Amino acid sequence: MLEYIRDKSQSLGVKLAFGLIILVFVFWGVGNFNDRSSGTLVAVVNGDPISMREFELAYRNAEENLLRSNPGLTREQLKQQQLGRQILRDLITQVLLSQEAARTGVSITPLELRMAVGNIKGFQNEKGQFDPEVYTRVLAAQRMAPAQFEQDMSRDLLRQKIFAMVTAPAWVDPAESQKRFEFLREKRDVDYIFIPASDFSASAKPSDEEVQAYYESHKAQFAIPARADITYVLVSPQDLVKASGISSAAAEKWYAENAARFEQQEEVKAAHILVPLAEDASEAEVKKAQEQAAAIEAELKAGKSFAAVADAHNGPNAAGPGGELGWLKRGTTVTPFEDAAFALAPGKVSAPVRSRFGLHIIKVEEKKDGGLPPFKQVEAEVLATMAQEQGTDKLHDVVDNLIEDNILGRSLKDSAEKYGLKWGETGLLSAAELEKTLGVTAQGAATLVATPAGNPVDTALEAGKTYVVARVIKSEPASTAPLESVKERIVAGLVEEKALAAALESAAALRKELENAPLGAAGLKGRTVKVAKGMERNGVLASFGPNPVMAEALFEARAGQWLPVAYAVEDGSGSGAVVVRVKGVQPPDAAEWDMVKDIMSNAVARDRADGLFEIFMQRLASGAKVEVYNEDFIDRKNM
Repeated sequence: MLEYIRDKSQSLGVKLAFGLIILVFVFWGVGNFNDRSSGTLVAVVNGDPISMREFELAYRNAEENLLRSNPGLTREQLKQQQLGRQILRDLITQVLLSQEAARTGVSITPLELRMAVGNIKGFQNEKGQFDPEVYTRVLAAQRMAPAQFEQDMSRDLLRQKIFAMVTAPAWVDPAESQKRFEFLREKRDVDYIFIPASDFSASAKPSDEEVQAYYESHKAQFAIPARADITYVLVSPQDLVKASGISSAAAEKWYAENAARFEQQEEVKAAHILVPLAEDASEAEVKKAQEQAAAIEAELKAGKSFAAVADAHNGPNAAGPGGELGWLKRGTTVTPFEDAAFALAPGKVSAPVRSRFGLHIIKVEEKKDGGLPPFKQVEAEVLATMAQEQGTDKLHDVVDNLIEDNILGRSLKDSAEKYGLKWGETGLLSAAELEKTLGVTAQGAATLVATPAGNPVDTALEAGKTYVVARVIKSEPASTAPLESVKERIVAGLVEEKALAAALESAAALRKELENAPLGAAGLKGRTVKVAKGMERNGVLASFGPNPVMAEALFEARAGQWLPVAYAVEDGSGSGAVVVRVKGVQPPDAAEWDMVKDIMSNAVARDRADGLFEIFMQRLASGAKVEVYNEDFIDRKNM
């Protein structure tokens, strides 16, 4: 979460915002998430407790972030991946770092915390100053309390400080980064002989006994999940009230009562050419900047386009292409620029205007008048807003009535049509398919599949901003597909498996014959030796799929040496076996080293620092007494 929100770049407005930051932090405090009085713990680290409440907060935040960034992920999958154990390890690490900081006298002062928060661009207003309202709004959007954020931020800053102290002695030999580059970028030219598995397919037919044995030992592959056929009604606010059903008179009355929501600020679409000039510039510097601005004005008067002149004179961060600044509202830029821009008529260019950034030559391209737009101009927006709000007001009553109809066994089709809502029937679908089709949660889909046929679901299921009222028409329990329905698939798989085994056996025999036979000898049995040039470390051979074991062996072998074993490979035409040897070695490109040497040096230094810190954390952990409780809670069992 901290990495998501944090922007480490400095802001000129931070110092000006200190007064506001102090008020915010005095009001909220840092917070304490350790409930030591409850006696309900997940772990104790050297006598310091980690409470179930603290664990639950950390787990929910991590879970929510993972689900948001990985739409296909489910809560059940996170359980299976032991997210709870990872969260516990992180919390134990935090406690160990806090204990070590206390032992060595390292801390994060309120001033350091305020500075760090003030430097986060996401919490700043248009002027680059910390804004308490922006701060609370951004955190609310992330579903995070200020106290929790401040505590997390303090922990993160503390870790950074300890990391810097621990890794300060790290030193890297300048030659080490080049050696790593040479190791990583060295390439191999490879001779290989490919034996397709398809050469052996005709003789690889499995027996009925082998097919039966495979089926019995792999029944999990042929499992058919429980399925349910659902009739349903979808309920959302926009479906309950149609904008077309609201009279123009009612909309106009509502608009008059809510006019402030449609008030528009005056805006200008502007471009500029900036001649940089410091606020405290000397007279000579001011004169030089004025001369440069006069020369730019002369170019414009000579007929050159404003965009071309702007591109020729603006610095890299002065504006967009052609000097474009986009649409500007009052209060979003410096006052001298703003006063000049809003005074210009569209198409006009200003004389040089000085601000704290320098001299601006401004062109206004378009203007939008401020004030309240006429009703007709915003009528469609008014009607849509009214329909949404009125639909939201009706939502719960309609959902309650639909649930009642459903429980009483009334037709959901008739109930849906009474309110003008969408209804349908899914056909037999698994829980995963229902989750995708109806948009319900994994828990909602599981509820549908578990409900007996002919029964209503006695609550509405959430599907984003929509509710689903559902009844199970038909259900089928989980089962296993009969052998006859999957026999063809099993036979095909066994043929491929046996053919590949035969290809590997043939390749192994060929490898023995190559021990002393030169290329092209009769021992190759008509097989063709091909060459793959420039294979990279951890790369792939020719058009075959990745085979890390073979790749590693090739980069350990000497040139001219056939590798002692054959390898299974696969490409677009199918699987097979290869016998390989290193034909030659390609050294790295010296020009490439010149391009990446700084990147490599930084990477080596970072790895060295990370390694030192890892050793430091291992030392802390090895000497710690950690007691873990409530393992079922940590693993989210029965939750």
